[in-house]
Amino acid sequence: MAIISDETHHYRTIRKTCYTANIVYTILHLFYLILFLVSKMYILAYVTAAVTAIYLLFFLLISKKKYYLYALCCGNLFFGFVSVTTIMLGFSAGFHFYLISLCVVSFFTSYFSKVTHIKGSILWVGLSLAIYLVLFFVTEFNPPYYVMDKWLEITLFVTNAIVVFVMIATYLVVFLKYALSLERKIKNESRTDELTQISNRYGLYDYFDRERNKTHKTLALLDIDDFKVINDKYGHLAGDFILKRVAEIATDVLSDAFVCRYGGEEFVVVLNDDSHYSVLDKLEAFRKSIEDEVFEFEGMKLHITVTIGASKGSKDFTVEQWVESADKKMYSGKKNGKNQTVI
Repeated sequence: MAIISDETHHYRTIRKTCYTANIVYTILHLFYLILFLVSKMYILAYVTAAVTAIYLLFFLLISKKKYYLYALCCGNLFFGFVSVTTIMLGFSAGFHFYLISLCVVSFFTSYFSKVTHIKGSILWVGLSLAIYLVLFFVTEFNPPYYVMDKWLEITLFVTNAIVVFVMIATYLVVFLKYALSLERKIKNESRTDELTQISNRYGLYDYFDRERNKTHKTLALLDIDDFKVINDKYGHLAGDFILKRVAEIATDVLSDAFVCRYGGEEFVVVLNDDSHYSVLDKLEAFRKSIEDEVFEFEGMKLHITVTIGASKGSKDFTVEQWVESADKKMYSGKKNGKNQTVI
């Protein structure tokens, strides 16, 4: 159950969980200590005092980011404490419940490890089960060392049951929240173009899943003219610079539109055409911004143009059909001299 300590969301989560868990465990054992002292169960009081002191030392391990050592020591300490208290008080005290919770904790810890040790978690589950059964048979054939008053028996059983259920639920909630945040991050990254940091074509599909009404929108497909010449003459780094700047200008000039890199040197822009500015005016403003821009890269001043084809939306269009319709108009603009908007 080796947990590493890099300063990422992954490891901030496990560090915060370790601190919170250790605080709860320390307070819980202080509570046990008070109960055992009040009930004059001095052997258990001495054991609990020692365990509480160890939990206080664990804060030093966590502060030094020794998460692996903390997890290992904490698990073994639980095995020892549960074994002693169950033998001394019997199953009616409810300490055996913690062996069940350790099964959940072992898999939780494994998930946040540098290398996920599923076999190690299964080993911990098997060990918990073995100790559970041994304690069951020991207490079945041997009376407990201490005979508890009814109030103490009920207090311990209810406390341990509540703590174990809360413990299991908390670890699962932390795991679920982390897993969902990771899922959102992965989904967002898969919908973002790595170079330009705007949406990619999968982001476009998601956009239209949300925007069902296409009749009041226009999709424009724009292509950088003679982009291959730029790559061949100035290099691919210059081409990448051009792509990033085109994306920046598009999101700036067409600030109320959805902009994505569709692939290669092609971008898709989706505009609402119910505003007081016409779609043609907006696209022409963008095209002229590109034409007038001086792209300075490593001492070179480059000028580029774009050709744009735009198609008004139809409720029967799929995304692919809509892009194809805009592509035909863009191709028409390419044939007729480039650097123009065809609608």
